[in-house]
Amino acid sequence: MDRSVPDSASLLTSIVRLTQEMRQCALDSEWESVQDKELQRQALIERCFPLDDSFANPAYAFETIREIIELDRSVMSMAAFTRETIEAGVSKIKLGRQATQAYTSVEIGG
Repeated sequence: MDRSVPDSASLLTSIVRLTQEMRQCALDSEWESVQDKELQRQALIERCFPLDDSFANPAYAFETIREIIELDRSVMSMAAFTRETIEAGVSKIKLGRQATQAYTSVEIGG
């Protein structure tokens, strides 16, 4: 085996590490970093899958992939919550602007 090319287990380990980093960045609301790490992770996923038929430890692969999925769910949940929070804030700003415009038009026209 060519040691310059990472094996599937090494790639899976790197994918888990990047996914953990993505989760931490999401916890810190560093969404640009989440996106950057996702791009790096996607490149590794493309190299890793489909898994080599001769994967030495299928149980490790199963558990690692399960961990990646759980971490992804966590990051997606945080992203959805943040998006909803931002949307709610934007709605409040729009309502505030509408109220200001209504007040201004009544005052000026009044």
